[in-house]
Amino acid sequence: MAAFSRILFRLSSALVLVIASGALFLWFRPHPIAGSGGLPLPGRILIPVPQFLQGDPRWGSDPLGDTPGTLAGEGCAVASAAMVLARAGADVDPGRLNAFLRARRGYEGRGWLRWESAALYPGANLEKAYEDLPSYALVDLNLLTGNPVIVRIRRPGGGTHFVVIVGKQGSDYLIRDPAGSPGGDDSPYPMSRLGVPAEALRFYRRPAPGRG
Repeated sequence: MAAFSRILFRLSSALVLVIASGALFLWFRPHPIAGSGGLPLPGRILIPVPQFLQGDPRWGSDPLGDTPGTLAGEGCAVASAAMVLARAGADVDPGRLNAFLRARRGYEGRGWLRWESAALYPGANLEKAYEDLPSYALVDLNLLTGNPVIVRIRRPGGGTHFVVIVGKQGSDYLIRDPAGSPGGDDSPYPMSRLGVPAEALRFYRRPAPGRG
């Protein structure tokens, strides 16, 4: 009850700030979002999500699905999903998730991850809740309830990349990056350092009672 009260207090305080600034429409509108924006939260939120690197030598050379690509080269989506599943309680890493997906047709096309298939990994007890355009509201509300989200960015060269938003400090979204952090350690860093917006959003949720 105390934790829920803290969440309500944070949300109500942040909403007052958004409404006062006249940004409520922008907060809800689905559109590519910057690495800094949305609710200017008091303090810092950081969800304890483990760091997985797609290039880890334990699985980096594994084929991505049935493609010629590898997890090190193209496995950012798998590594991001593994981080979220591990946060939910699954005993998983990118290598084991990739093997699970390969055995269950969890990929389509050129190694594109079926996000709903990843949710079936044993012990995760999740379902895919959303896969579409992002909004500040969807990201902020998930963070306030302790649910990390996965976003797709487009690098300046045109390639896509997935990262996990695991927290927020003020208006800055904090991410865990399957490609590693700029400092070379495992610490989350501001998404704004990527210099590009999040163009798509995915997140999971616990199934409703009777559906898990």
